[in-house]
Amino acid sequence: MVEQFELNPFEIKTEIANLLTKLCDVKDFENYEIHYRILDMQSDKSIIVKLLFKEINSLPQNPDLIKFLLKRYCPQKELIERLWNIIKNNMASNNAKIFALDLLRDIDTNWSYEECDQYFENPNELVTADTKKILDNAILNPEVQIDFLDFLSSLPDNDKIVLLESLSDDYSNDELANMLIPVFLSMSDTETGKTALNILGNSKSQLAYHALNTSLGFIDDKLKPLINKNLSILKLSGIREDNSLEFYKELLKDSKPYKFCITYPDGQGNQAVIISRIKKSGKIQFVAIVIDDYKGIRDCFGFNEISKFECNAIIERFYRGQRAIELEPGVLKSILEYSEKLSGCKVPYEYICWKNLLADIEPASLQLNYKPTHLSNKDFEDVLKYDFTDFWFLNSNYSDEYETFLKNLENVQPEDFDKFIDNNLEKVFFEDEYNIWHERILHTAILKYFSGNEKAAKNLYSLYNDKTLVHDFFKNILRKSIYEYYFAKNDKEKVKAIEEMWVK
Repeated sequence: MVEQFELNPFEIKTEIANLLTKLCDVKDFENYEIHYRILDMQSDKSIIVKLLFKEINSLPQNPDLIKFLLKRYCPQKELIERLWNIIKNNMASNNAKIFALDLLRDIDTNWSYEECDQYFENPNELVTADTKKILDNAILNPEVQIDFLDFLSSLPDNDKIVLLESLSDDYSNDELANMLIPVFLSMSDTETGKTALNILGNSKSQLAYHALNTSLGFIDDKLKPLINKNLSILKLSGIREDNSLEFYKELLKDSKPYKFCITYPDGQGNQAVIISRIKKSGKIQFVAIVIDDYKGIRDCFGFNEISKFECNAIIERFYRGQRAIELEPGVLKSILEYSEKLSGCKVPYEYICWKNLLADIEPASLQLNYKPTHLSNKDFEDVLKYDFTDFWFLNSNYSDEYETFLKNLENVQPEDFDKFIDNNLEKVFFEDEYNIWHERILHTAILKYFSGNEKAAKNLYSLYNDKTLVHDFFKNILRKSIYEYYFAKNDKEKVKAIEEMWVK
């Protein structure tokens, strides 16, 4: 019997991408059952279905496999309904409609060309009553907003601009700005992003004013003159104050923060973040985010309405094998704002849409008001045993510098490993790398403080301020990395020697 192995949404997304690549030249998908085993084991197939439908809008390279997987994981009645929704949706691309029609023909005996044909007569008529409905719904539902952005991303560059200009001809104010802000912020270095920027300048929207004004803090300098020009246009139209906070607070008044969690950073600086709100109806708005301390916001995935049970189940899967730290919402908002600054203009548009769930939360100060002290040997040994350090080692392909380190290590006898580490530590932890890991210690001290472990927070803060002990700490990371390297290689002789030297 195969053990149940639940994946979180990001892992499912990766598994689907792997399947689309592995089976790109395959036609007889039924003969490759072993490849679907991991997806088959997922108890909740709805996430799989959601991600497969997102692939439809992105011009998939393997559409036949997506059809096969949709038929495998989506109940037929639901699948038929969703395919019809694509065909009837004026915002769906022709390619998506053709895909839906082709699959519908395979599974729905009641379909007819005559019924479908009416939805293909005017493919260029993008701005309709349905579009207005989408714009209105996107204000309240980030999933609708993201669906539009997925669709936009699937278009050729020229068509992206045509679509944005078509929308601007008939709409303005907050509904339009809400849809175009993520376009500008996530594509600011493209012609599409600049088109969105110019439309925002003429939108007479308080949301546009807020987005353009705050973007000056992280956007590329060469774009700042164009942003300032559009801010001036907004001011001339009467938008002189940033009232966006009140706007979003009004939208959020029927919900309140629910669960806000984060993991400690791992050896690559990755952290898994969850923010959620509970509505008066009892339904949960749920967002999962992956951040790291190199590039900030890496990925984002959310649901506008799920049950408490579904929320808890996803959290359990998301944090499988790692400790989830529950934090006050304001603390987590400050951490995410710092990650946004690291991302600059490369923030995923999914995050831009979902971050509005934090609009009514005041960010907290992350300043630690400790005086650093000299750590005793015992306190330093305690730091080396903290729970998060289990993940603080370098993978074999961590960096070019570390790969060179491992290559040269092969010529070193175990009894000389410590000397080799001392001679090469600054090559692996060169200045930029040193600074990132150094700040990671401080960040972890902050997490310890806000999770109620003040002793650990003080120890880590004192370590952060002691260059000699930081050197020893990094030496310990390289020791652990070497051990993990030889353990993965199943080199029993060197693993035993290392355990004799460093473990016992």
